[in-house]
Amino acid sequence: MDYRIKGKESYKIHRSLPLPLEHSSLYLIENDLKPMREELEQFLLEMPYMKSISFSKSVLFSHEIQANNVIEGYRDDVSLVDNVIHQRLMISDEKRRKRILNLYKGYRYILEGRELTEENLKELYRILSDGLLEEQDRAMMGEYYRQAPVYIYYSDCPSKLPDEGVPASEIAFKMGKLFEYLRQEEKQQTLTDTYLVSQIAHFYFLYIHPYFDINGRTSRTTAMWYLLNQQAYPFIIFNRGIQLAKQEYYRVIRDVRRFKNVTFFLNYMMVTVKKELEKEHIMEMISQSCQSPLSSLDYQTMQYMLSMNGQMTYYDFVAFYNHQNEKKSKKEIIETMIYPLIDKGIILPGRKIERKENRFFSINPSMYELDPEKVKRIRLAQKKS
Repeated sequence: MDYRIKGKESYKIHRSLPLPLEHSSLYLIENDLKPMREELEQFLLEMPYMKSISFSKSVLFSHEIQANNVIEGYRDDVSLVDNVIHQRLMISDEKRRKRILNLYKGYRYILEGRELTEENLKELYRILSDGLLEEQDRAMMGEYYRQAPVYIYYSDCPSKLPDEGVPASEIAFKMGKLFEYLRQEEKQQTLTDTYLVSQIAHFYFLYIHPYFDINGRTSRTTAMWYLLNQQAYPFIIFNRGIQLAKQEYYRVIRDVRRFKNVTFFLNYMMVTVKKELEKEHIMEMISQSCQSPLSSLDYQTMQYMLSMNGQMTYYDFVAFYNHQNEKKSKKEIIETMIYPLIDKGIILPGRKIERKENRFFSINPSMYELDPEKVKRIRLAQKKS
């Protein structure tokens, strides 16, 4: 149902969604989505290579696996993810190994073109949760969903009360509404509209919280599944944007729960994915200009560099890396991530500062050419001479 509210400057179109909450339904404000929706569509007009299944596959493994886990606080480096899924490394922590391999198997499952149904979702959850659930949680699972309350903690602070997933007696009904909504919204006019539907499902799944654990990874993987089925391939990379703005992600989710207005969340998800798409565009230009093949670690290094605003030093990069991953020494990070890109001509080192091993650096401007109409949300630092 659409209805109009007169604002100071124009009418705002509020659209009620067929997704029930406690005492009302979720809604969005169409006008407030328009600027970012148009920016994304304009960007994608000139990015045909991003609209292919090959693009999705190239970013799903291993970068999206790493990002999906990092959002949950599991700081596995992309090199570790790469080595585990290709069986080049055995790690003693079985749960850590399972977290990586389960997502890998889950992504392979959603790539097979299956319909997004309750039965198939049950199988996806079995794959993602294999070996990770506590015995008490397994004991209280019904055929499809949990049969007891679950609490959603956003902070370690004991004074901050958790949210609660919907009562177990309502899960089947509300999940049914979600499946019905996704069927009704298939074949949207634009890729961005499809992305918005996937993110409405992402939020609503988190609101329901149908399981005791692994709800976040399952909700995001289900949103990716919908995108794949609708061939909205560019947007598969949305997890990477969340991992760099996690606090805002959880804040916006709570705002939507409070105000019932999913517009907040949709705009957040459009802004973060646009940043990642711009980074992909720049990395593609660099890859085409580079004479040497690039590794997964090279791409992770470039992605982090493109995420850092302002002046960059080696130590700035080390701090950024260690904030996202298990800590490594300055020496190891500089030697394994920065020096290889210097050797390939991608990074230009600048003047030394403080200690001899620390320098300013920048991405070689001869490796890319930026169109300000396309790249609006990434600011590249210039080399300090």
